[in-house]
Amino acid sequence: MKIIDVHNHLFPPAWIDHLDGRPGSPTLKRTGPKTMIFYYADRPLSHVHKEGHYDVDARLQDMDEYGIDTQILSLTTPSVEFLPAREGVVWAAKINDMFAETCRKHEGRFHAFATLPFQQPKACVKELERAYKDLKVKGITIFSNIVGKPIYSPQFYPIYEMAEEYGLPIFVHPAPPITTEVLKKVNMPTSLYGFILDTTMAVSGLIFSGVFERFPGLKVIHAHLGGVFPYMVGRINGIFTDGIAIEWGYSLPKPPSVYYQEQVYVDCVSFHIPALHCAIEFLGIDHILLGTDYPHPLGGAEQAIQSVKDLRLSQEDMEKLLSGNAMRLMGLEE
Repeated sequence: MKIIDVHNHLFPPAWIDHLDGRPGSPTLKRTGPKTMIFYYADRPLSHVHKEGHYDVDARLQDMDEYGIDTQILSLTTPSVEFLPAREGVVWAAKINDMFAETCRKHEGRFHAFATLPFQQPKACVKELERAYKDLKVKGITIFSNIVGKPIYSPQFYPIYEMAEEYGLPIFVHPAPPITTEVLKKVNMPTSLYGFILDTTMAVSGLIFSGVFERFPGLKVIHAHLGGVFPYMVGRINGIFTDGIAIEWGYSLPKPPSVYYQEQVYVDCVSFHIPALHCAIEFLGIDHILLGTDYPHPLGGAEQAIQSVKDLRLSQEDMEKLLSGNAMRLMGLEE
């Protein structure tokens, strides 16, 4: 049975070297010969503790150990949107080229999501066109906010239009959350609540602001089992049925949950069986994808695959979750 991991991250060594000791944000501090921490605004953002985070050969060994056939590579935060505009444009192209070379060298083991310089909208469109036509990316990574700017801002509409035209799903992954200052005040780890709430606000914003209504063919992958969206659907729909949404300037022809069910997929990075059952019941098995969050400490292929086995799905549904849904969504060959 083929296994495709849609949520994992690779830091190209050149990107690590670029951020190493860089003044300001983002920056990186090495904590050992093979470990490091990325920082943004003096807060820890990403931890590197496994060689597979940057070494493709080590990654392939881990994939073989856990039976993962293919990974869809993405750059996690900190990404290029934090850099000055010109620098960000250059590095988006470099990272896409490095990912493409990895995919070419290990054909069939890797595909990639495009990294885009969202701080420069015109260059962003140009790089997406190149990444799709020349580098054959299978989707786009966008973060839950772009240096504080909501991803449902009109300046990003051209990206959604192109994604719809090209049939590329958009992978919504956490960024430094807009609630960072609040989390500082209450001394809560960013990875505990901040990341999950930020992606939920981002995808909810895509629905509330009419982006999904405007682009009905747009498909989104909502990281970490959909944040908290599947578990508060009643309240989300109630905001509209009770008239509260109108007070805030929102109006939709369909309930928010319908847009989510039609246009959103979630990866299974949760590893908690009741939550997985809830997501499957809400979305249907056809919208659930395998993700591991490899190689972050809170993720792992072993936990991901074991949690899927513990669901005790039928053979048909298991194949959909492990690979079939991803292949259909991204147009991957058998």
